[in-house]
Amino acid sequence: MAPVIPNRGPSRSANPAQRLAFSVLFALTGAGLTTFGLYQAGHAVGLLGEPGTLTVASCARAGQPKPEIRCTGTFRSDDGRSTDPAARFTVNPALASGQITRLDRVDAGSYMRISPARTEEYAALSLFGMALFVFAGAGFASRANSTGRPELRAGLVGRAGLRLGQAGIILLLGAGLCVIIAFLSPLLGG
Repeated sequence: MAPVIPNRGPSRSANPAQRLAFSVLFALTGAGLTTFGLYQAGHAVGLLGEPGTLTVASCARAGQPKPEIRCTGTFRSDDGRSTDPAARFTVNPALASGQITRLDRVDAGSYMRISPARTEEYAALSLFGMALFVFAGAGFASRANSTGRPELRAGLVGRAGLRLGQAGIILLLGAGLCVIIAFLSPLLGG
């Protein structure tokens, strides 16, 4: 005769207040990372600021303990409306004098280099932030799912939590792919 295994009932899940706190934390962190990543990616592509070219006059190492390479030169916007003969920006590695590079003018005296690798890095950050935000939604759905009402567990809320979790995993995979592309882009000459 087979041994009888007692039914202990449903497993205990995390405290609902803790689950809510973590969901709110994930939502706020995800929203912040997504916003920051999209803003930076917009500048890395040249969509948010004033795109243009800079002809490098000189580059020099500056700062301690981790020195940065700061280049100066003449910036000219693509539309020709603005120029800055004393534009400065940080770059790695150093550029040769006379070399032309693409920059995005954020505001007076502030420039960001337009670069596919930087775009991919910030796209990865945005996707990671979106994944956190989606996981927060899954946490909210699982909180509603743990109310003890079977009609909620088996219904729309339970399925929504599952789908949000799956979407979060897909977003994390997309973020990982962007990181790989950003890493390989400079190596392949991009």
